[in-house]
Amino acid sequence: MTIDNPRPPIPVDKIVFGLILLAVGLITFGAGIDLWHPVRLVRLWPLILIFIGLASEFEAIRNRKSDGGSSFLLGAGVWLLFGSLHLFGLSMRSAFPLGVIVVGLGTVLHALIDRPVVKEKKNEHESQSL
Repeated sequence: MTIDNPRPPIPVDKIVFGLILLAVGLITFGAGIDLWHPVRLVRLWPLILIFIGLASEFEAIRNRKSDGGSSFLLGAGVWLLFGSLHLFGLSMRSAFPLGVIVVGLGTVLHALIDRPVVKEKKNEHESQSL
């Protein structure tokens, strides 16, 4: 027995977005009922942009679609994370080129892998006889 309609692939970008919403909701709920004080976690908010960008990028590569802004989300997330936390001694100003590099890498990646699928046209005589 063969299966004609295989199950569609799992939409990773939607799952990651849902998990991020779930985590944000749980964290803010815990803070609202004085279970914990997530002050340190608030500083890591650019990770949300990075996770959404990575999930969107993965989905675009898997389906051979254009990136749809995922490179920009990744670049902005990297820039904001490194600049706001002063990782490696970088400020918002000096971390900006990292964001530009990430966007550039994403653009080059999609230029190499985004190839439109060329469908062969049927001969007019063949389509009329069908």
